[in-house]
Amino acid sequence: MGIFSKVAEKLVDRLSGRSNDSRAPLAHAPKPAAPPKPPSPPAKTAPPPVPASKAVAVVAGSEGPVADGDALATLDAGCQEVKERVEAGEPVVLLDVREPDETARGVIPGAVLIPLSQLEARWREVEKCNEIICYCAAGKRSLTAAKMLRERGLFNATSLEGGIAAWSNLGGKVALPPR
Repeated sequence: MGIFSKVAEKLVDRLSGRSNDSRAPLAHAPKPAAPPKPPSPPAKTAPPPVPASKAVAVVAGSEGPVADGDALATLDAGCQEVKERVEAGEPVVLLDVREPDETARGVIPGAVLIPLSQLEARWREVEKCNEIICYCAAGKRSLTAAKMLRERGLFNATSLEGGIAAWSNLGGKVALPPR
C-alpha cells in the first residue's frame, strides 16, 4: 500500500471514530446524540365561569367581549342545543329578524326584534352582546343576518337552524311580542 493510502486510511479511521492504536484516545470522539425532546402540549385554559348575576335566559344588550372568529367558525346553531341553553339560563341574545307582521304572531320570549330590512342601520344595538343567535321563520334570512353581523366584526353571531318553526316543533316557548 502506498503512503497516500495509509494516510487516507488513518484519516478515515480517525474521522469515523475508529482507531488502530488503542493507546491513543481520539481527541474528537463523537458524543452519543441525545434523544429528541417530545413537543410540549399546548396549554389549555378553561373559559371563565358565568357569574350568577349574568345567568339569565335572553337579555338584550348583555355586555361582554366580542368572540374571536375562530371560536365560532360555523354560522349555524343547532335548534335543540340553543333551546337547551336558553332553558338552562345561559346569557345568549336571540335576535328575531322577521318583519313586524310576522313577529305579531309570536316571538321567542325575550328576543330582540330588528327586522332584516333594518339591521344595516340598527346593528349597533347588539354590537356589545356576548353571543347573538339570529332567527327568522325558517333560517334563510337569519343566515343572511349572521353573515352581515360578522362582516361588521361581530364574530359571535350565528343563525338558528330551522328558525322559529324548528323552535316551535321542539316545544320551545313562543309568546306575543311586548307592545
